[in-house]
Amino acid sequence: MKQLLFLLVLIPNVIFALPATLNDYMFKNPSWNTSDRASLSYITLRLSLIHEQISDFYKNRAESQEAYKASSKNATNFFRVSSDIYKTSCINFDCIKVEKKASQEKVKKWESIYKEEMVNNINTYDEMIHGDIKSDFSTCKTKVKPVI
Repeated sequence: MKQLLFLLVLIPNVIFALPATLNDYMFKNPSWNTSDRASLSYITLRLSLIHEQISDFYKNRAESQEAYKASSKNATNFFRVSSDIYKTSCINFDCIKVEKKASQEKVKKWESIYKEEMVNNINTYDEMIHGDIKSDFSTCKTKVKPVI
């Protein structure tokens, strides 16, 4: 019986856990902040989507307009960095089109993952930034912002 209760508590966390936190990704791609421009583009894209989800949450809440503005600005800045990296990595327009399409696919995937994770966090913990989202958010502040 105790094992069943443990599984019932663990299942929501396993089901809604991110496929890989940014720390996990950085560990597997240690040159992300130096020579691996594709990894930095990927990381900043994910961070733009975290901030976009946060700004969407705060957008229509009068008491949270400062958080909305800050998150919206961060989303725009991270997306711009990600976009600039893949554009400057290409040598022609065809390459840019291919990279843009790949980026759009990543946006759809991670937007959905982060939105679902944040909704789950709100429903489970009564806060949006918890668990893996909190890990990614902290990684943003401590490791990525100083690099860009």
